[in-house]
Amino acid sequence: MTCPFSSNRECNNSCPLFISPNDLNEFVVARLSSIGVMEKTQGMCSFRMLALSQSRAIFENTKTRG
Repeated sequence: MTCPFSSNRECNNSCPLFISPNDLNEFVVARLSSIGVMEKTQGMCSFRMLALSQSRAIFENTKTRG
């Protein structure tokens, strides 16, 4: 994944949007990893995390008539 502030730059602790699992409490990391938003050992850029979590929330709360 790349940092959205500069092209071809990896999303790591040098990116301002990077969130490390060490910055979050264990419960949050466990929840985000259980729904596939992040991995327990790797961080991610917050825009991606927000987009994925919102997509998951929309998916879970969408009701279809069948």
